[in-house]
Amino acid sequence: MQKRHTNRKQYFNELAETCEKYFLPFIEHHKKITPNLSILEIGCGEGGNLLPFSKRGCKVTGIDISEIRIKEAKQFFQEEGLSGNFLCQDIFTAIIVEKFDIIIIHDVIEHVLAKKRLLAIAKNLLNSNGVIYVGFPPWQMP
Repeated sequence: MQKRHTNRKQYFNELAETCEKYFLPFIEHHKKITPNLSILEIGCGEGGNLLPFSKRGCKVTGIDISEIRIKEAKQFFQEEGLSGNFLCQDIFTAIIVEKFDIIIIHDVIEHVLAKKRLLAIAKNLLNSNGVIYVGFPPWQMP
């Protein structure tokens, strides 16, 4: 196991850096990132991917089934002086009434058996002009 997998703060920072450097520019080809956009990350872990959005004034929400990861997300965001809404829930049973401008499913879909159902849920949570970003490890590609 790599050290970054045991040092969750380091992993949080690496995700934030990767998101800033690669994901944001890619997403901005499809949706301009402006303050007050609503962002949802499904399977957010400790929330590193959401940090660059929050720093830009976006309203970020993360959902994950891991209680410890959600606890870390809240802690790490507090340490950064930023706010985020972090939910310890299963996306398949969660009741979320808000619609989002950007939905991120990063390195999660390969862990889900009901992939079509997950994407349908994401589509239902998306604003009419929103975008869904799905990323997965390259070794999972067909």
